[in-house]
Amino acid sequence: MIHQLKFCVFILCLIFSCLSNAQTETTTSNTSSVQSDIVEVYGLILTKGQRTAYEYIPYVTVALKNSKRGTYANFEGMYSIVVTKGDTLVFNAMGYQTREIVIPTSVEGMYYSLTVELEEAEIQIEQIIVFPWPDRDNLVAEFLAMKPNRAGQLENIAKENLNKSELMAIAASSGMDSRETSAYFLRKQATDYSYTGQQAPQPIFDPLAWGKFFSQVGKKKKKGLSEKEKKMIKILDGENE
Repeated sequence: MIHQLKFCVFILCLIFSCLSNAQTETTTSNTSSVQSDIVEVYGLILTKGQRTAYEYIPYVTVALKNSKRGTYANFEGMYSIVVTKGDTLVFNAMGYQTREIVIPTSVEGMYYSLTVELEEAEIQIEQIIVFPWPDRDNLVAEFLAMKPNRAGQLENIAKENLNKSELMAIAASSGMDSRETSAYFLRKQATDYSYTGQQAPQPIFDPLAWGKFFSQVGKKKKKGLSEKEKKMIKILDGENE
């Protein structure tokens, strides 16, 4: 009787062990199957350029179709997104045609390189005619009320404002704008990085720099400024003070 009971317990333990192993193998196979369907898609987004054969497109939207998942490319057109095999990626950028690409189900491994080329979109709009007055009657009334002397004065003022000498004087007395300031900062930062860990060269000891300086001074003295330029510079200096 005792031997029969031990035999039954042994049989039950063996059955439970087999069922547990089968369930573990099923779970492992399902997990491996899910993991094998996941793939990371990465690459560049390009377009045909005017100066070079291809140019990258910055900040392109990369979305997974029929879902709320997605990403966007960086400034150099590089992107990366994790999807499952067979999914459809939608590439969209302003000024370019939208493109959809299906990820193949035959991809081997967990990484898939995909370079995307987008074509420029041509948008045709209707012709628009812009008038400075609401209608033709108002245009005729304004034209008849215009004084010829006033029109000539406005023309002379516009010519004076666009005079090259005056523009040069204003530019010489004005500070740098945001674009010039950022360019100066980036050049200075690049120079600092170039001479990291070593002594930067001093232009004061550079004979070529001195030669260029004296050459510019000689050209300036030889060319000189007109009386109007000198007068404008004095006026602007007085206003800045």
